[in-house]
Amino acid sequence: MSTSSPLETPGHVAGDAPVFIRGVSHPLPPDERLLWEGAPKAGLIARHVFHRWLVVGYFAIVTGWWVSQTYGTVESDAFLPMLGMRLLLAAIVIGTVEFLARTIASTTVYAITSKRLVLKIGMVLPMSINVPFRIVQNAGVGKFRDGSGQIALSLIKGQRLAYIALWPHCKVFSINHPQPVLRGLQDVDRVSAILRDAIVAEAAASGSADAIVTERAAGAPASAVLQPT
Repeated sequence: MSTSSPLETPGHVAGDAPVFIRGVSHPLPPDERLLWEGAPKAGLIARHVFHRWLVVGYFAIVTGWWVSQTYGTVESDAFLPMLGMRLLLAAIVIGTVEFLARTIASTTVYAITSKRLVLKIGMVLPMSINVPFRIVQNAGVGKFRDGSGQIALSLIKGQRLAYIALWPHCKVFSINHPQPVLRGLQDVDRVSAILRDAIVAEAAASGSADAIVTERAAGAPASAVLQPT
């Protein structure tokens, strides 16, 4: 039996048995190892992608302002239905945010192998997007105040992925040159270390002189490395 590499997540190597990425029908090639796989957290997607608290705050302010301006100026039997309609609208919008966040989290799998990054994504039409390390120009780690984070990849010139296919697993304003993003990572430091070591190891194995290293400015705010979106 082969000895597991320190990078490999326990249970991902089983002799000559085929290894599958969760949700992907075909196994990894024999010369490729699965180092890590995971999924974004629904709560983090709602918070950092759909800005849940900004949405809640907006409806709270708008509704509070309406109440202060309207209370006492209309009959009570008309005021309550009008307030109910506004609260219902707020509940629908916030519920939609939560639903989308949970759906994205449940239909997404991120995987790091010894040769590439795999994004199994798609709420309606599931697909697998492969990002070989050889087309990665650099990677940046962004951390939020709650300790979670995300990893964004920049691809070398001439390599382009479809923005629509990636969304929301991409930087918002990178439409012309979409940058894949691993979002909603609770243990972003560990995942970034695995990705960094895998990219460097692949560059060394291929004889590339330009080993790609994940960059992170120690002690700097997240926006100094990766603009949270």
